[in-house]
This record gives sequence, structure tokens and C-alpha cells, in this order.
Amino acid sequence: MRDLALGEDGNVFAIMFDNIRVDPELDLPFTSTGLWLGLMDRDGNFLNDSLPLEEPIRIEYEPLQNHVFLATASNLATFDFDPLSNVLSFVEDTDQQVGSACTDFSISSDGSRLAYSCPNGNRIGNDDFSILDMNPVAYFDIDGEWFLGSSPVSATFNNAGTILIATDNEKLYFFDVVTHLILEEFELGLLEGEQIRKIRLSRDGNLLLVFLDNEVHSPSSKFYWMSIPSISGTPLP
Repeated sequence: MRDLALGEDGNVFAIMFDNIRVDPELDLPFTSTGLWLGLMDRDGNFLNDSLPLEEPIRIEYEPLQNHVFLATASNLATFDFDPLSNVLSFVEDTDQQVGSACTDFSISSDGSRLAYSCPNGNRIGNDDFSILDMNPVAYFDIDGEWFLGSSPVSATFNNAGTILIATDNEKLYFFDVVTHLILEEFELGLLEGEQIRKIRLSRDGNLLLVFLDNEVHSPSSKFYWMSIPSISGTPLP
């Protein structure tokens, strides 16, 4: 297993690696990378034929609009998923580059917005320190963008989908999702060598979890947590 995403009714989407890359009976190639996309039930039984993949590093499932997202460090692809038949259908024109050396990917709670954190922004050749407010099936049909002070590292939506919390490893930014304006920002004050890997919310949405690496002071990773401040965003329609 390389990455997992929870699907419907306890089913699991998985990016898997298999070092057998050629069909031994037919002498036909499976996949040059050895990577596959599979869907399994809670007992580990496959529910459809696995799909060969090129180079995804993360997978996400969004249950309201039934989208499966495959992300690399630069590209994003969207699939429509039918939970009744377990059929995945690639959404045309979505396998596109949306940045480079990208570090995080988040979906709003209503499935209508994507935030793909890339160090130089989402526009190739234009080093914006921003995260585009992307449409899940037409990435550059954008609704605006959230501007940070320096290179985006990670971002996550609050449970209501009204606030985007983002970081550039120096500050935490709380953005209004609809207006894209900064509501609050806080200096992080990290120790020497600390680098944020990602930020996420606790399941109840009351705590912000900050996952870090630190090669200077500690050989292992750690995380901080903080209470979410009382900030309100524009209500969604």
C-alpha cells in the first residue's frame, strides 16, 4: 500500500505497488511503475479490476459529489465514482499540471472546491504565493485565490467549508473561503529546523493539528495542536 482513502460503507480506495510488472502467462506489461488503483471492501476483497497508474502519491475520495482524486507532486486527475456499480470514470481534461513539488491537497466539505498547496503556486511559470480556489472538474475555472506571505506548504478547510486554514511554515492564515480575504493570521514561531508537513483538523473540528519534521533537534516527527479561534467566514449558499 502507498496511500489509502475511505470510500462508501467502509470500502477503501488504495494506491498499491506490485513489483511484478509483466503478465507471466501472456508476457504483456501490466504497468511500468508497478502502481495500481484498487477498491476493496472492509474485508480486503477487491470490488473491481484495479487500474494501472503512472505516478500518483496520494488519493482522496469526496462522497457528496462522488469524486476520486489522484495527485502527483505536480498533476491532478479526477474520476467520477458510481457507488452502486463501483465503476470509476475518468473526467476528461482533468489530468493536468497544477503546480510543481506540490505538498498537500484538500477538498472542501461540500466537494465544490479544491486547495492544492504548491510552493510556487498553481500557475506554471508564475510564482504566485497563492492557492487557487479550484473547481473539482475544471481546475482553472477558478473562483479566486488565497494569497500567503510566502510559499504555500499545506492547507485544510474547516468542517463547515467556510474557512481555509493555510500555512507557509512561518504563519497560519485563516481565509474566508468565499471572499478569499485573510480573516486572521498568526506567527508560528517554530523551532530551528522545524518544517510543516501538513495541517489538519481534529474530527470534531475544534483543534488544528500541525504535523512537523525536525532534523535538527529531533530524529523523529512530531505534531502540535491548538484550539481553533472563534472566526466566522461567509456562510455558504
